[in-house]
Amino acid sequence: MDPPTAGGVDTESRLFRAAAPVLDRVRDEIDGERYSVMLVGAQAEMLTTVNGCRPIDTVVERIGATPGAVWREDTTGTNALATPFETRKPLFVRGRDHYVEGLHDYSCYGRPIFDPVTKRLLGVLDIMSDAGAESALMRPFVDSAIIEIERNIRQSVGNRTRSVIRAFEEAARHPAAIVVAISRSVVLQSSAAARLLSSTDVALLQQLADNLRTSTTVEVTLGSGHPARVELGPVENSDGVLARVHTRQRPMVPRTAERLRSWSRVRQWIEDFPGGSGSGVIVGESGSGRTTALADAAGELTRCAIDGRTLDEDEAERRLRAFAEQPGDQLLTIDDLDRLPTGPLGIVEEILVSGRHRVLAGTGIPDPEDACATRLLHLFENRLDLPALRDQRSELLATLDELAGPGVRYRFTPQATRVLESYSWPGNHRELASVLRALSRSRGTVIDVADLPIELRMKSTVKTLTPWQQASCDAIMRAMEISHGNKAHAADYLGISRSTLYHHIKEYGIIV
Repeated sequence: MDPPTAGGVDTESRLFRAAAPVLDRVRDEIDGERYSVMLVGAQAEMLTTVNGCRPIDTVVERIGATPGAVWREDTTGTNALATPFETRKPLFVRGRDHYVEGLHDYSCYGRPIFDPVTKRLLGVLDIMSDAGAESALMRPFVDSAIIEIERNIRQSVGNRTRSVIRAFEEAARHPAAIVVAISRSVVLQSSAAARLLSSTDVALLQQLADNLRTSTTVEVTLGSGHPARVELGPVENSDGVLARVHTRQRPMVPRTAERLRSWSRVRQWIEDFPGGSGSGVIVGESGSGRTTALADAAGELTRCAIDGRTLDEDEAERRLRAFAEQPGDQLLTIDDLDRLPTGPLGIVEEILVSGRHRVLAGTGIPDPEDACATRLLHLFENRLDLPALRDQRSELLATLDELAGPGVRYRFTPQATRVLESYSWPGNHRELASVLRALSRSRGTVIDVADLPIELRMKSTVKTLTPWQQASCDAIMRAMEISHGNKAHAADYLGISRSTLYHHIKEYGIIV
């Protein structure tokens, strides 16, 4: 093996920079294993290799997989780098299926990498092992690495596109907002827009946005036949246009895990707060519904809103001091109180001590050792503690049926019930919402383990897994999800026998 060399390697290319952190993780996962991961660029030039052990270093050098070497079919024959580069499709090549005799002792899987915006071929990522020692990990391992690389590429888009994305995210913050952002490189739709607008509607918006220079409003008829008012405006510092659609037709908004059955006490507190007196604090874990409860409790009261996640210290101090100087007929709401810096927290404490204004705050579970946080919470006259989902497992099945809507009743197999009730629910109601979305995509109302999200189907093992074992475990779970729980199809996808798959399922403690 002596492929020609194209010259130096462009380490500043978008592909190389996007792949670098992923390959760093890969290096840790294959450390000590007889694997090599190879990356070629847009001209099929070898950009870099990550090898698991010293013997593989020697193999890689012997086959000519050195930086700058050109791995096309006319220089290296059929293999999982050159052929995917030529066909634009993934390929698994085992042992003697290689054209070149020097590669007969090895098996490899490669998949092309595309620019997620332009769809242009950027390169190929490949993993190589000894022939006959192919692992369940190889194909999903490369696939998941490429997903991460393409996500990094998407995040590295230019300033003009970032301006469009920022404007879109701001406009689409409300779940019912029907918003479409259009530029030369991207078209973004909010969830509500994706449910309401057809491809013809989006094409119409693109036509209206073409060469738009100033903001305008037009009346249109959607593909559904409903009239709509469309507000179009150019996005500053970009070539994009933001379209806001207003129509009486409303998309079906999926139900969310806003509240559970046992939340009658919570609901009563929220309903009583606007008409009561004194300040209140809502305490709960991440995903427990603090922000929703905060907004519901504030109701229609005139308020000044502070968000501990987004405001910098100077701005938060300025707004809090301005509020403190106002007459006491307004409500101050603070989301993520525990994330406010020390300076703004001191002003909040002053406002609470003065008693001139009502304050309604949401905060995470306080650290018992944090005396300052404990003292601050004691200044609130009314406190609401939101229940964690793991403390309400006995109600999960009934709650899922209740949230599914009228006429829908799910029946859970014993295995699926065991998964739901044994899961720790670290994301609380946010994770319950993901289960609802998964159930809506199921093939019926009889729910088995394969219909549940993948993270719920994992079970802790009695031994600590190495990074390679954990990656292999994750690969098997992805294969089971892709094959809808069919073990034969999963084994075929992974390139292993069913007995090997059963062995790994038992070894890793996977619930299937």
